[in-house]
Amino acid sequence: MRNISILLFLALSGCVTAPRQQVAAQLGAEYIGQNVDVMVAQFGPPTNSFKMNSGGSSYVWQLSAQTDIEMDGGSGTASTRYCKVSVVTASDGRVIDLRTEDAVIWGGIVNGGITSMCARRLGIRPQST
Repeated sequence: MRNISILLFLALSGCVTAPRQQVAAQLGAEYIGQNVDVMVAQFGPPTNSFKMNSGGSSYVWQLSAQTDIEMDGGSGTASTRYCKVSVVTASDGRVIDLRTEDAVIWGGIVNGGITSMCARRLGIRPQST
C-alpha cells in the first residue's frame, strides 16, 4: 500500500507546482507595488521582520500551520503543513518581491488538482487548464 502511495505522489507531484505558482502570482499581482501596510491590514502583523542595509525591509507572515500525527503500529510520525508569505520592500515601504512557501495538503485533491496550504488558507482555487 505504501508503494502505491509513493507512486501516486510521484505521478501527481507535477500538479502541485501549478497551485503554488498560482498563489504567488495572484498575491504578487495584488500586492507588488502596494505599500506593505496593505498586507498588514489584510493579514495582521508579520511573524518576523528585518530591516535591510539597503533601506528596505523583509517581512514574513506565517498564515497557517497544522501538525498531523500519523500512528502506525505503536510508533508515530508528525508532519506540519504551513503557509508562509515573504515580501521584500523598497525603502519607501513599497512591496517589490513576494514569495510563498507552503506544504501540499495530502489527500486534498480539489477540482482535479492537489492544493497547497496557502491556496486553501487564502481561498485560491486551482485554475482549470
